[in-house]
Parts: sequence; structure tokens; C-alpha cells
Amino acid sequence: MIYKIINKKLMTRKYIIRRRKNTILYTEFLIAAATTAILVVIYFKLHPAIGIIIGIAAVFLFAVLFFANRFFRYIFSILFSLGWAVGGFWAGQSLDKKTDTTARVFSSIAFAVSIWAHWNHFTFLKEAKMYEYEKR
Repeated sequence: MIYKIINKKLMTRKYIIRRRKNTILYTEFLIAAATTAILVVIYFKLHPAIGIIIGIAAVFLFAVLFFANRFFRYIFSILFSLGWAVGGFWAGQSLDKKTDTTARVFSSIAFAVSIWAHWNHFTFLKEAKMYEYEKR
């Protein structure tokens, strides 16, 4: 009897049937890690090889923190959305130097697309359904 209960618990596995590919997150992890590595080399005056090692470790650290900690996830998403908005503003200013209207439109679009991409990822995680699958 106990064997059947233990065996049934070991046999039942939970799988995620559909996996979400959200490349903007991994791009942002790489940008944050590269920025961390560059700042470590410049401000702490470490050897560039050590900076690269710290950057590689930072990629994994940002990924673990993002998927494990909700507060970090929201702060990370807002900061990077603001970063994309600044990039959109600079792109708009380079196209039209007379007024800031183009820059503000580009900035708004970049911020909205980035927030939507992060929001889309969060809603996917919240609405994911777990199915029990028993292998026989």
C-alpha cells in the first residue's frame, strides 16, 4: 500500500506544455551584464578579463533574480522600459533636430512596446495552467 502511494507520487510529474520565448528579457540581461562588467573595469580598475567573468556571472544573477523575485522583476522591467524610452528619445532627436515632438513620440512608443513585452510575459506566467501527466 505504501509502495503504491510512493510510486504514484514519483510517477506523477508536472510539465509546462507550452513554453514562452521572450527574447527581450535575455537581451536586457546581456545589456545589464555588459554594463556591469564595463563599470567594474572602469570604476574598480580591475583587469578586463575579471570584468568579463563578472559580466557572465551577472547574466545568471539577473536571470535568477528576475524569475525568483517579484519585486526585482517589476523594478527591472520599469528601469529597462525607461532605458528603451531614452533610446527612442535619442533616435527621435537624431531624426528631427528642430522640435522634440518626434523624439517624444519615439520615446512613448519605445516605452509602451517595452512595457507591453514585459506585461505579456507576466500575464503568461500568471495564466499558465499546470497539467498532471502520468507516464505508464
